[in-house]
Amino acid sequence: MRDWSDVVDARLAALGLDTEREQQIRAELAGHLEDACADAVRRGCAEEDAVARALERVPDWTRLADAIRQADQKEGSMSPDAKTLLLPGMITLGCAGAVMLGVTLLLGSVGADPRATVPMAAAVLLAYLMCGALGAWCSRRAGGGIAARLAAGIFPLLLHISIFVTVVVAAMFGTRDPERLQFTFQLRAALIFIVIPGIALTVGALPFLRDHAETRASA
Repeated sequence: MRDWSDVVDARLAALGLDTEREQQIRAELAGHLEDACADAVRRGCAEEDAVARALERVPDWTRLADAIRQADQKEGSMSPDAKTLLLPGMITLGCAGAVMLGVTLLLGSVGADPRATVPMAAAVLLAYLMCGALGAWCSRRAGGGIAARLAAGIFPLLLHISIFVTVVVAAMFGTRDPERLQFTFQLRAALIFIVIPGIALTVGALPFLRDHAETRASA
């Protein structure tokens, strides 16, 4: 089988973009060409004919490179970090905030009913898996690298950590309850409010830490 990454690298001139962004563009282009070739083979074309048909989709590689540079310049008003981290992270944070608000409202209506604890915890973990996946997917779509995708996926942990620190400090200085000063209490609170949500967000983001081309190659 033809290595479409090598084909793209040989034909597409250097774009002069951020290294991770350029690699992402080349990987996506190679994936599109690979899909076009595979589609032609499924339609009954011989391999060489299928390769030729796929390459016909890019009649002018120089013009394609210019178009990519121009498109990137139009998006230049937003920094790469904003596009690949802050914006996806804020989307994830908004979704997680909606989940937390929903849980608060449900707790107010259900109360301390133990029968609702397990289903509610499972629903929250599932929602956080989806939040982590959404953040990493948005970052990958914007051309973010692995670190940016993971950070966007676990972005809601910033909110969890800030709330945890605020609650712990308030408990230490605003109450006489000795249990709230115990180290074991703080560990349990950190496990429930930071560690478990962080694991759920990370697991949700994991499938989107790989590029399209890498996923197809491993399959």
